[in-house]
Amino acid sequence: VPIKRVDVYESVLAQLNALITESGMEPGDRLPPERELVEKLGVSRVSVREALRALESMGKIEIRPNAGSFLVHPNGNALVNQLRAVAPVDRAFLGHLIEVRAAVEDRVVALVASRPAAGLSAVRDVLERSEADLRESGEPGSLDLSFEAALAREAGNPLLAEMQRSVHHLWVEAWSECRIAPGDWRQFYVEHHAILEALERGDGEEARRLMAEHVDRTISKAVPASQGE
Repeated sequence: VPIKRVDVYESVLAQLNALITESGMEPGDRLPPERELVEKLGVSRVSVREALRALESMGKIEIRPNAGSFLVHPNGNALVNQLRAVAPVDRAFLGHLIEVRAAVEDRVVALVASRPAAGLSAVRDVLERSEADLRESGEPGSLDLSFEAALAREAGNPLLAEMQRSVHHLWVEAWSECRIAPGDWRQFYVEHHAILEALERGDGEEARRLMAEHVDRTISKAVPASQGE
């Protein structure tokens, strides 16, 4: 999350969540287009797009290029609610969550690397979309987990993909509530590219090592929301 816009981001995310839960939307329904959301909420297109990306990372919506955003999971996530009840959501909680996410993402990468038939074109499409966002806005959010979610879709294990969705949901909520940014999105983009390139050349061990570094170092790079204005 760009730190100087953390308040706007949280507000937009909360309002979009309210739209989903209170408007009676059903799975498959299309959310209002970005332009309409910008006008209704009185915020920038970048802020709306960041919140939509976060909802996609939480597994609540699917963003289809040139088509819009569509509802996938409108209801709460039972596993997320159970995990939140274990301990207060603070920096210590984030430290534990990083270890959980590291385990999930490592298995995802290992499975993708072990499947000769795994297609990586959809994963590259996600990176190209992120690159386009960077060119347009200059500072997209750092809670976009669409790259990792795209890898999970190629892993061939629907249970693992669902577990990842729950962890991603909690990841977005926890970082937002702690009001710190997990790191610099541009660096994340570079790391995603390196992971994908390792997978494309068949180097699964290197891809796993790069993913471990990508996830594990985020807590050390976190910055309080009061800084960076």
